[in-house]
Parts: sequence; C-alpha cells; structure tokens
Amino acid sequence: MTDIQKQCEPCEDSNIDQQVNLMDQFIADGGFEQAFKDVFGLPESVKQSLKEVS
Repeated sequence: MTDIQKQCEPCEDSNIDQQVNLMDQFIADGGFEQAFKDVFGLPESVKQSLKEVS
C-alpha cells in the first residue's frame, strides 16, 4: 500500500500564522471578553435587581 501525501505549501503555513495572529490580537484587544459577555452576560433587569439587593 502506497500513500501519497501532498507537501504543505509555504503559503498555507503563513495563512495559518496570520489567522493565529489575528486571534491573538482579538483576544488582546478584549474582543473575546466582550463577545463572551454579549452572549452569556446577565440581562440588564437582573443586573439592576442585584444592585438593589447589595
């Protein structure tokens, strides 16, 4: 049995590096935290109720 594997082209590696750099920059700029809060954050009514309790 013979397997022929395609060699990775240099442009594929640089494309992956660019994607990683973009993700690192997104995280460093607080984009991940903001997206997380937007999806999983508490509704404003709950935040107000918590303020009233404390």
